Amino acid sequence: MRSLNPAPIPGAFKPVHSLFMWTTALAAFFSHQAVAEDFGAYSLVPVSAPALVLEVPGPPEPGTSICLGKPGGGAHQKWIIIPRGDSFYSIKPSTNTALVLAVSKGGTNNGATIVLEADKGEPWQEWAIKKNENGTYSIFPRHSPDKGLDDFGGNKAEGAKVDLWIHKPGDSHLQWQIKPLAGTAVPLTEAPQTTYTPPEPPPEKLLPGIIKKTAFTTSTIFPGTIREVTVFVPAQYDASKPACVYVKTDGYNPKEKGLLETLIATGEMPVTVGIFVTPGMLPPAMPGTLGRRNRCFEYDGVGDYTVRFLVEELLPFVAREFDLNLSLSGNDRCIAGGSSGGIAAFNAAWERPEAFSRVYCNSGSFVAFRGGHEFPTLVRKFEAKPIRAYLTTGTHDMENCAGDWFLLDQEMDKALKFSGYDYFFRSINGGHVAGYYDYFREAMSYLWKGWPKPVQAGSSAPRVQDVLVPEEPWQLAAQGLQEARGAACSPNGEVFFVEAQANKISRIDLEGKVRAFLPDAGHANGLSFGAEGQLYAVSEQTGQVMRYEADGKATLVTTNLYGRHIQAVPNGGLYVSGGSKKEEGSVWFVREGQTTLVDSGLKRATGIALRPDQWLLSVAEGQSKWAYSYQANPDGSLSHKERFFWLHVPDWEDDAGAQGLCYAREGQMLVATRLGVQVCTDDGPTQAILPLPDHSRVDSVCLGGPDMDTLFAFSGDKIWKRKVKIHASGAFSPWTKVTGGKL
Repeated sequence: MRSLNPAPIPGAFKPVHSLFMWTTALAAFFSHQAVAEDFGAYSLVPVSAPALVLEVPGPPEPGTSICLGKPGGGAHQKWIIIPRGDSFYSIKPSTNTALVLAVSKGGTNNGATIVLEADKGEPWQEWAIKKNENGTYSIFPRHSPDKGLDDFGGNKAEGAKVDLWIHKPGDSHLQWQIKPLAGTAVPLTEAPQTTYTPPEPPPEKLLPGIIKKTAFTTSTIFPGTIREVTVFVPAQYDASKPACVYVKTDGYNPKEKGLLETLIATGEMPVTVGIFVTPGMLPPAMPGTLGRRNRCFEYDGVGDYTVRFLVEELLPFVAREFDLNLSLSGNDRCIAGGSSGGIAAFNAAWERPEAFSRVYCNSGSFVAFRGGHEFPTLVRKFEAKPIRAYLTTGTHDMENCAGDWFLLDQEMDKALKFSGYDYFFRSINGGHVAGYYDYFREAMSYLWKGWPKPVQAGSSAPRVQDVLVPEEPWQLAAQGLQEARGAACSPNGEVFFVEAQANKISRIDLEGKVRAFLPDAGHANGLSFGAEGQLYAVSEQTGQVMRYEADGKATLVTTNLYGRHIQAVPNGGLYVSGGSKKEEGSVWFVREGQTTLVDSGLKRATGIALRPDQWLLSVAEGQSKWAYSYQANPDGSLSHKERFFWLHVPDWEDDAGAQGLCYAREGQMLVATRLGVQVCTDDGPTQAILPLPDHSRVDSVCLGGPDMDTLFAFSGDKIWKRKVKIHASGAFSPWTKVTGGKL
């Protein structure tokens, strides 16, 4: 990963193609101009006179002398610091960025006046900013590097002169505090240099591709919508082999044709078909009014609708319409966009990395339009995915009711770094969607490096690493089953489960083979092993709780308890979640044939598990984002109920869909949810999310295997497994101390 703040690009606003994008971006640009002094701005405070700040004393005009004044938060005391390359910066007054801080007429003598001048890139208008050991900064003009910006004599009065003076290390008159204002990054002590030098394409390989246009009007995922589609077919396209694919979410700009031709000619990008699509619009049902603009709906939502639209509808349509042989591999596909189109691009790869593994996201809208502000958190908690990304943001980026793009894009930068992703981040001196085409070649060169070698997943975040074993991915343990669920680990590590549709109980033996245990499960839906190794089962259909010996011999424990999940405890008791339809939010305790209602009021009580230290019981609430925690008392009663474990909910769902629970000996609680296996720490929050390879919902979760360190996830007709660092626990396990989980 590399994270850079590059030299500035010409202009803060870059035109975009569609009328909606143009008018939206233009409005955003002019709104920024009205408040530009609040973004990317700094105050400069002399160390020798800390009660004063550098200011423009009058109208910002060429020749105005700069001085010190009492801070008042005015625009005349705010400065824009812009990298100019070669470790130098220009320092501009926020009230007139056509001007620049300069040494008057390029003077080099002690006492030379500091003024504003028209920005012409002169050496006396550019400054080196060096950080001192005490955390302050010294500011040197390019043309006279032995002298620095000086608070003349340490004068502490308003209007004090600022001039040029010979630099002496430790002289507080030549030291400054540079304080970032709202929305501003801390200044760098050295202007970063780009690591990319674009190669010249060989003339004989720089071949013109062709552009084709059509419309797509037959979506079933976004019914009734219409959208423009533009396709670039490179001259090098060979129909006998699948071509790589570049998808742009906000339509076509003619600049991209030349850029793609150049990148293909230099070999930085493989032979790639470009597909440019506008967001959908539902035309108005009557003339003279606005249609339904789908851009925010399609692009800002955190879910799989847009990537499904692309993969299931648009790309097959383009292939048929233009008779193109397009690769179906995510490793051969790149997706790009700016603003809402940027988050849509990243989200497409996030939801389906097997469909898109390379992402160019410019000023991505990771803000609270439709849940995008949660992305930095999700990136930190999910097992890292095989995605390579190039992201940018503007130092003067957008801010509105949904959030601050500059800040949230930086949060994405930090989150991707935290989880070990292969990515590149640029903070560009400019506005919203700044630099899209300026950095296009660098972005594509970075994203396609090493192709066709597959993009690899990152290392994942520390708490994910606490659970997973490197190089041990999910593997199919079984498939073709009939609604596998209700998993339970036996004392020797075998995993038993119900096949609900077949009404049988099966087991995964210590060699990983699925074997039959009982041909008639009595319509059981939940299993648990007791302290003595007996298997207990509860049926929501029959209301029976059964006990089974190792040879399958059955004993009726109780009736009229229409439970959903069951948990045996060391004292011989059983906790059961659910009951009759009127009592589906209840928890029951069963011992010696006696059934006692110990809690009620949950929306729908589902998974249930006992912590390894045997005094806290967890119960999932299947129709919310919560799991409850209780103190389990020796008599089986529950007390000190808390709505305790906070689970993540998919954007398109109303609840986490929590089903089975289990505890690891190390203290983590594992929950089967719509997003995958969520791993909660002892104090409640989800710290890791482990999705299944096919993105399916997890119905049951269990630890087991010969060493008790294999994680099993049950999903419909499949069982997935993987080696992990944590171990199974049950009523048969010895009491185990639980220590506080790491943050």
